[in-house]
Amino acid sequence: MNKNNELHSLNQNTELHSLNQNTELHSMNKNTEVHSLNQITELHSLNEITELHSLNKTTEIHSMNKTTELHALNRNNELHSLNSNTELHSMNKTTELHSLKQKNVLHSLNKTTELHSLNKNTELHSLNQNNDLHSLNLTTELHSMNKTTELHLLNQKNELHSLNLTTELHSLNSNTELHSLNQNTERHSLNQNTELHSLNKTTKLHSLNQITELHSMNKTTEHHSLNKTTELQSMYKITELHSLNQITKLHSLK
Repeated sequence: MNKNNELHSLNQNTELHSLNQNTELHSMNKNTEVHSLNQITELHSLNEITELHSLNKTTEIHSMNKTTELHALNRNNELHSLNSNTELHSMNKTTELHSLKQKNVLHSLNKTTELHSLNKNTELHSLNQNNDLHSLNLTTELHSMNKTTELHLLNQKNELHSLNLTTELHSLNSNTELHSLNQNTERHSLNQNTELHSLNKTTKLHSLNQITELHSMNKTTEHHSLNKTTELQSMYKITELHSLNQITKLHSLK
């Protein structure tokens, strides 16, 4: 009986030792699985961080491209404004030269009229001196010629006055056209400024949308990481409960 009891006790010890080894192997396998899960979680988190970093780089490059395009538009607008100013300056110079030429023509006409009048007066004075006998007739003729000369002078003055009025009207029309051109240029510049302002607003909204998307992705990543952490904690709890159950069974067997 003692021998049988000893053999039975040895068998029980052997079984308990085998159970302990199985429990240790099972616990080691669980620890290995948990360690593997932690490594997979770390790799997944690193991949998500890399993707977010790549998205941030893409956003920065997109923002730089937009800034370059706006800078090029501003340069084109400045060149367009300079060309418009140069054209207006050239038109003003042409108008000034045209006005000077008209003034020279009027001045030349006035000089010709004065010389013509002097010549007439000289001829009349010579006729009066040389023809004393026909003084009355000459006086009548001279009076008639003077009237004709006065009428001729009045006609010339009227023509000059008409030319001056035409010149003034032409100058006013030119000034009106230049003023209209300046207003069109200012409106064009205002429209371009409005378009650039709208582009800047669109760019800011686009940048805000991208930041919102990145923020949403970060939140999703945090939720995903929390879920993974919760799953791992749950697995740890299950492993601890399983280990406690094994210890309880062993304790019960003893």
